[in-house]
Amino acid sequence: MTNAFEPALPDPWTAPQTLPPVRTRTNLWHLFFAGVAGAALVGSLWVGLDLARSGSPGGSSGEAFDLRGTFTLYSSRYGYSACGGSGGYSDITTGAAVTVYNAAGTVLSQGALGTGRPDGAGTCVFSLAAPNVPSGEKFYLVEVSHRGRIMVQPEDARHGKVALSLGS
Repeated sequence: MTNAFEPALPDPWTAPQTLPPVRTRTNLWHLFFAGVAGAALVGSLWVGLDLARSGSPGGSSGEAFDLRGTFTLYSSRYGYSACGGSGGYSDITTGAAVTVYNAAGTVLSQGALGTGRPDGAGTCVFSLAAPNVPSGEKFYLVEVSHRGRIMVQPEDARHGKVALSLGS
C-alpha cells in the first residue's frame, strides 16, 4: 500500500504520453494588423515631434517662403534720374542688401532692394525681397544695408506685408 502523500511513479514499461502538436504557422492577418499598427504609431510620433518643433499646430517648419514688402526712404534729396538716398542715406539705393535673421541672430536669407519709385516730395519707396526664408520662427529680424534690425511677425513676413522705413 502506498501512502496518499507519496507520488505514484510512472511505469517505465508504458509508452510516454504525446503532447498536442505545436502550431508553427502565423496567421497572416495578425502580421498585417501588427504592421499597420506599427506604421500608425511611427506616423503619430513623427507628426507629434514635427508639431512640437514648429511651436504651433498650424506651423509648417519645413517650408520656405519669399519675404516681400516695401522700404520707404524719407529724404529731402534724391537724384533726378533715379530714386535713391544721398548724403547720409547714400547706401539706400537699388540693390542694397536685405538680410533676414532669426531670434538667435543667424542669417536665414539675403536679398536686395528693388528699384525705387518717387512717392511725394522727398519720399522714395523701394520693393524689398529675400528668397527662401525658412518658416517656423517666432519672429524675424530684417535689416536693410547696415541700418539696424527690425522685428517682423511671421504672418507679415509670409504674406508680403513687411513695411519698413527710414528717415523723417
